Amino acid sequence: MKQVYLYKKLNCQNNAEAGKKLRKLYVDKKLSMERISEMLGVSISTVFKWLYLFSIPIRRYKYKKYDFSGDPKEKAYILGLVTGDLCAYKHYKQIAVELTTTHPAMMNLFYSVFRKYGTPTKRMKYNKKTGRYEQVGYVLLNNSFEFILFKDFNIENKYFYHFLAGFFDSEGCVHIYDNQDYIGVSILIYNSNKKLLEIIKKQLEKDGFHPKFYRFFKKGEKTTDGYIRGSDLWTIAMHTIKEIIALMKKIPVKHQEKIDKIKIISSLSSNKWDSIVGQVNDLRTGIKNEVREFITP
Repeated sequence: MKQVYLYKKLNCQNNAEAGKKLRKLYVDKKLSMERISEMLGVSISTVFKWLYLFSIPIRRYKYKKYDFSGDPKEKAYILGLVTGDLCAYKHYKQIAVELTTTHPAMMNLFYSVFRKYGTPTKRMKYNKKTGRYEQVGYVLLNNSFEFILFKDFNIENKYFYHFLAGFFDSEGCVHIYDNQDYIGVSILIYNSNKKLLEIIKKQLEKDGFHPKFYRFFKKGEKTTDGYIRGSDLWTIAMHTIKEIIALMKKIPVKHQEKIDKIKIISSLSSNKWDSIVGQVNDLRTGIKNEVREFITP
């Protein structure tokens, strides 16, 4: 932990002063770690480390944690979710899972998956690189969830499509667009793990699908969000409506935005863009408004 970062975050001149201020917030004012993390714009795990650093007695967690169900389908889905856009790590004797998102549908998914095993919380933070606010979800789980730390799931087994559902909910997107007055549909799955995407592509091909595979961003390139890529970003893509519908029937997607888009695709009665443009525009507007409200301080 960088000491300078610590006392600057607490608006103090040195670490001794920072320790006193942290003790006042946590011990004297009895603020929760969640509340302190919101005030300072850091994760709950960071607040926990600061308390430990200054030997401030930590109050016992008031939230109960429950053992994982053992359901192999659920396990595969959670592994796919965590392998994608979530961050999981050992937090002393517990397992911490974090999510950063601008979409309420993704945060709702995070809560629905983990609320029966712990108590998810969220806080807002400002991202200097993108110039926008984001929501950070956080949950502590017991050691029955250690399996998400190792990610040793064999995705070629019979629960492959449950894994893919979680991975797609985390890293995938559905595009519906005007393709020269006809309906264009694409699904894309992004990730920097080239080997993993190659395994997924191979499994899909075994089942009769025809996914494309290519590099979307090169290492060092600047993304649309203003980030400089630290590694190559790879993509699996499909553009045939029949194949996309067939694949979506196989994977139990839980992300509401994706579900709504899949419903539009699955109910097509024409291949003309004007037959669904109203539905698509309404959905886009709804998502845009939800996101705006979700990340407004």
